[in-house]
Amino acid sequence: MASFTLHGIPVSRGISIGRAHLLTPAALDVKHYLVTEEQIEAEVRRLQQAINEVHRGLQALWSDLPNDAPTELGAFIDVHALILSDPMISEAPLEIIRARHYNAEWALVTQIDELSAQFDEIEDEYLRERKADIQQVAERVLKVLMGTAQLASAPRLPSDEQAQM
Repeated sequence: MASFTLHGIPVSRGISIGRAHLLTPAALDVKHYLVTEEQIEAEVRRLQQAINEVHRGLQALWSDLPNDAPTELGAFIDVHALILSDPMISEAPLEIIRARHYNAEWALVTQIDELSAQFDEIEDEYLRERKADIQQVAERVLKVLMGTAQLASAPRLPSDEQAQM
């Protein structure tokens, strides 16, 4: 049996015993196609609506946090909301749609790829690791665009795994 150590930022203190689920950034397979001049503004609206839906989902998660939830969890949700509000996420893909005629998913992935490359060049390790946050936020938006989002609640573990924790 192989053993290895994972490093990261905990969302709460203490020790937990149970199965570990390693979540890797899932590069969603998105369709790449060009939209016609007449479809551009509809595609822009589609991306804006997806971003707004993710904002509402994050707000719902934040408001549903129990009073005894670790403050780090609320801060984590706040960071994702701030990332989503950043013009590099909320506006730059719209310009890509308008300039290159990309569909919404392709425009967002293009922008995230460019941002990811910039983050790879950052020398500060903590800041460089924020690339994962940007990718997670983008993944939420992509899931809304693709109709596979489940934003109303946090992911749940199977009941047998909850019992082990």
